[in-house]
Amino acid sequence: MRQLLSSEKSSKSISDKILDLENFICTYSKVLVAYSGGVDSSLIAFISTKMLGKNNSRIILAKSPSLNSRELEYARELANKNDWNYSEIETNEFDNEDYRKNNPSRCFFCKFELYSSLDKISKECGIEVVFNGTNIDDLGDYRPGNKAAKQIKVISPLLECNISKSDIRDIALFFGLDNWSKPAQPCLASRVPYGTEITMNILKQIEDAENYLHDLGFKNFRVRNHGSVARIELSESDFKMLLDKKLRFSIDKKIRKLGFNFVSLDLRGFKSGSLNSEI
Repeated sequence: MRQLLSSEKSSKSISDKILDLENFICTYSKVLVAYSGGVDSSLIAFISTKMLGKNNSRIILAKSPSLNSRELEYARELANKNDWNYSEIETNEFDNEDYRKNNPSRCFFCKFELYSSLDKISKECGIEVVFNGTNIDDLGDYRPGNKAAKQIKVISPLLECNISKSDIRDIALFFGLDNWSKPAQPCLASRVPYGTEITMNILKQIEDAENYLHDLGFKNFRVRNHGSVARIELSESDFKMLLDKKLRFSIDKKIRKLGFNFVSLDLRGFKSGSLNSEI
């Protein structure tokens, strides 16, 4: 058995939470998992396949312009490595003006498009339920996508079993999932301030800038697109890397070439969902 992480634990042990999750999933005979490649949905895909079998667990990823192409490739590799019943669909949230307008409800329209498509597939294939990877920590942030899940009756096993993000990483490590420690990667549109229209060009700028920073060795960060300004959020532990003048100038030159006039570092450091502070 692998050693568990030294994260905070609730009164239940990780073994108990694994059993709860397995028992909950086994209340269904055939499931469809909304898969993103992140650790949360990967864990649901893994345990669903483990408990119900490959033929009774459909793992579906939605290809979208707001999904970094590298994240798509990683998700495919993980699914293939685990021999899941994996497939992809294309979603059309960009056809919805309400999504492109990027008001604070943007995530609702994106998730409604996704879950509607998956719900249709599940009904056509005689699948009882659509699962997602929402966990109890997700309730502490502004997530209008949860409203879409509720409307379409998508089920969240991690939420039902009172499982937190740290629990998920412990369980994923126990089962040997490669992405147990992988930083969360929300959609590229989450890097755009509310009220700024989402365009393909904006998403491409963010993707290219973040891929470049990743290649330099940065691990947990965001590039927020403020029109002419690229605002970089880094983990404070990575600030020291920017003491290298040559590296700073290289970053500035590369990101300016992507169409920005200014490249800034947020002195508060990385914070997931920081743009939600505007709401």
